[in-house]
Amino acid sequence: CTNIDIEPILAVLPVARASFPLKYLGLPLTPRRLRKMDFQPLIDKASGKLSTWNGRNLTRAGRVCLTKSVLSSQPVYLMTALKPPKEVLLEVDKIRKRFLWAGNKAISGGKCKVNWTKTTLLKECGGLGILDLERFARALHLRWLWHEWASPDKFWIRTEVPCDETDRLLFAACTHIQLGNGKKTDFWHAGWIQGRHPKDIAPLLFAKTKKKKRSIAEAFQNNNWIHDLNHRAGFTTAHITEFVTLWNLVRSTELQPDREDHITWKLTHHGDYTTASAYRAEFLCCFAMPTIASIWKTWAPPKCRFFAWLILQNRVWTSDRLARRGWEHSPTCPLCRTMMETTHHLLATCRYSRRVWSQVDTWTGEP
Repeated sequence: CTNIDIEPILAVLPVARASFPLKYLGLPLTPRRLRKMDFQPLIDKASGKLSTWNGRNLTRAGRVCLTKSVLSSQPVYLMTALKPPKEVLLEVDKIRKRFLWAGNKAISGGKCKVNWTKTTLLKECGGLGILDLERFARALHLRWLWHEWASPDKFWIRTEVPCDETDRLLFAACTHIQLGNGKKTDFWHAGWIQGRHPKDIAPLLFAKTKKKKRSIAEAFQNNNWIHDLNHRAGFTTAHITEFVTLWNLVRSTELQPDREDHITWKLTHHGDYTTASAYRAEFLCCFAMPTIASIWKTWAPPKCRFFAWLILQNRVWTSDRLARRGWEHSPTCPLCRTMMETTHHLLATCRYSRRVWSQVDTWTGEP
């Protein structure tokens, strides 16, 4: 393009000449690999929000609401289209953590009452339900893999998508493939054998195959997947074992030429992908905590529910916790003056607290 004079074209079109790096549709665009500095506007935008909010005058529940609705939603558009470096997500997490626990002030270990990993858990798992950006980005990336199936006519199909191997493994675990004519399903990379990828069943054979992008229909025709193997490289006993295993699985699979391949999302009743179900799938290994989750279903004001959540996490500054850190504290409960103040004593066993709960029972009529 160096020999093309584009000045006459620019003169009649409402466009301007620009050089890389630049922004296109709100996303950083550059011919090289994206670096942390390319995502700096996202970090600056999040930091700019804090300067307009008076966090000191907001309750913790109010900060939770702003963290969820504003600070957590700002990077969603960017995370859908790109794969931000972990350093960028950590910087955004620092901003969210600082606002939640310290408002506009500098954050310190004493102000972070609950660690960030637990804070970003789902509410039913004992957390606050604030988005875990790394997990949510992975859930968003699965949308690309889903549209490769659901919308094969899109212009970007067969181009590089912002998905890594972990994304593809999660996608395979959340989907079920029903084979038809085999034209849409990738032979090596799709989880069409009982949810498993052939490249994982036979990794040594996959390394020796010359064509790794064949569809199942192409691979089955004249046993092309066998002919694609590089026979000159030599085979070991391990190669033969993998070949026999994969061959038995392939031989038991029959295609249906009159039907197209179909994929079903296993985590929704309608069988279609949703970001919410993909995000929740990443917490299946977490234990449910119904006692903590029940806090958020009460009619109490948000700040009271947040305080109750801190109590169940044992993260309120009672005398026993202050004593463990060597800080100034009262030796006994300031209400009954008989025992050390702990969370359990303050809310359940203290005689003053028991009288309060008794009055509440009388008022509500509940035992």
